Amino acid sequence: MAKKLPTIPAPPVFQEKTPVPLGSHFRKRGNPSRQWLLFSSLLVLGIIVLALVSSIALGWLKNVKFSINPALTPIPTLTFNVNRTATYAGLNYNVLNVQYATSFADDGIQSSPAIVRLNMKVTNPSTDQISVIYYDIARLIAPKLSPISPTNVSISVGPKAGTSETGWIDFPVPSRMRLDTLKGQLGSKTIGEYLVTIPFSGAFHADSYRDRTSPQSLDINYYFPHNAPLVLTYHLSSVDIRYSYRGSQVKAGQQYYVLNFSVSNPNGVKVSPGYGYDYVRFIYNGGSPHPPIDNTLPYGFNAGVKGVNGRVAFVGPAGLRSITIDFLVQYGSGGSEYTVSI
Repeated sequence: MAKKLPTIPAPPVFQEKTPVPLGSHFRKRGNPSRQWLLFSSLLVLGIIVLALVSSIALGWLKNVKFSINPALTPIPTLTFNVNRTATYAGLNYNVLNVQYATSFADDGIQSSPAIVRLNMKVTNPSTDQISVIYYDIARLIAPKLSPISPTNVSISVGPKAGTSETGWIDFPVPSRMRLDTLKGQLGSKTIGEYLVTIPFSGAFHADSYRDRTSPQSLDINYYFPHNAPLVLTYHLSSVDIRYSYRGSQVKAGQQYYVLNFSVSNPNGVKVSPGYGYDYVRFIYNGGSPHPPIDNTLPYGFNAGVKGVNGRVAFVGPAGLRSITIDFLVQYGSGGSEYTVSI
């Protein structure tokens, strides 16, 4: 039997492809140098145009003026003499004159078309340091307008005791204000103070704001303790009826009543009845006794001393013509009442 030989496959035959030129697959490109030249030219031209437009815009903006408060036609400064005086919180206010202008060189605050300035002299005739906040208590009263608050003040919060100063208070107002129709007002409605109004022209009743003093000559013998033979003599020299006391303005419808005493101790020993808060009371219109709001009488009086001065202050209704002073019995009940006309 003949042997069968294995079949060997024939090797593959590779056919050589004809090469295809590269240019047959891509479009022909332009000249790179010419494209770059065109791009550069356009860029330079854009920069030149932008610079020209910016320069024109900048020059235009320099000539444009912006103002939050457009400038108004200046108003010539008008001055109206007043020279009227009234008292508030123990300070004497003399309104020298009132001025009206678009602005004032020494006041950089302007929130309105015009400003009304009150030029004033403020005097503190007392021995107390009195402080006043004008933004709270100073108002300008104008026809058909709500009370106007100040925008700027040059006066200090209060001159020292026994001194005076001059300054101004500025108020924002609309244009075309008649100065002779205006009024100055001092006092706080918020806390119910007695208001002081100074009209710049026309009727002005200065006496309605003026304190007065009622002279007295009452002697009161006060025994302390009540069951002991130790007596103090209180001489009531005067009663002050006031609209202010130690820098405090009285409330509307009230007045301060200040009792001025001189006290002597004829005893050979010191007598100490306590402060006036302890035993001096104030009665009006047949009502109940009221305690003092202030006292300067000492706690005790040395043996044989004479004429020790002091005061006891009270608050009561305005316009009282008679008052009753009650000296209480200490360590007991009741007291001794003394009525005086004021």
